[in-house]
Amino acid sequence: MKTKFYLPQNIFSQLFQTKLEDKSAFDFEFAPASLIAKKISKNKESIGLIPSLDLLTNKTLFVSSEIGISFDAMVSNAYIHFKEKQETIKELFLKGDVSSNEVILSKILFKEFYEVDIKPTLLSSEKGDLNDNVLIIGDENYEKDLFLKGLSFSEEIIELISAPYVNFLLAGTSEESIKNIVKNFRESLSKPGTENVEKLYPTFPQSSLDFLKVNFQHVVFNLDEQDREGMKLLLQMPFFHGLIKEMIEVKFV
Repeated sequence: MKTKFYLPQNIFSQLFQTKLEDKSAFDFEFAPASLIAKKISKNKESIGLIPSLDLLTNKTLFVSSEIGISFDAMVSNAYIHFKEKQETIKELFLKGDVSSNEVILSKILFKEFYEVDIKPTLLSSEKGDLNDNVLIIGDENYEKDLFLKGLSFSEEIIELISAPYVNFLLAGTSEESIKNIVKNFRESLSKPGTENVEKLYPTFPQSSLDFLKVNFQHVVFNLDEQDREGMKLLLQMPFFHGLIKEMIEVKFV
């Protein structure tokens, strides 16, 4: 029986999947990022890449300390677009594949960098435009060249914690299943190469494809000590800002 493997719906998880050399043991399913932890909890034999801050509310999950999706430069799965000619900001609209990371970290970012308390507000895909203050999450940034006009969310987080931004982590209810994934795929996930970008996304503008190919070196699937330190600091931020009452203890494998 194949193991269910849930992945968020974005270009980086697609590229993550292409690097797995033997996929025969898995049944892959792409899903909204915010639902993956819940799916894993219901299907005890499954694994998946969950938003890192979902660990705040899913403390029983086992988490790999070696596999995930981490950014260490301006390339990002989300970009902030600011409304022009404004003196301050009170509300930030969130559009796309929104998860706990964007909701929680946007509040912390604006408090730290701009000393303002913003209200993150979910925005349906049919509403809103770049005349608002919008955080766009997912492939729309590259489908429409929007990343060129936005501020990299990853880059802001990196500046905030002075470490890489681990956006997604491999998690599951079984410690053994996580260990097996790491054993079988850590080496293949560490290999360089972006040859699949144009094959996966032939309709993307050339400027997006060029940007992704040049900057893919800053997307990390095999986590190292710097990434683990970044993850530790990231999980501390909600506590220091009073968004959670106590520090969590992650079940790293």
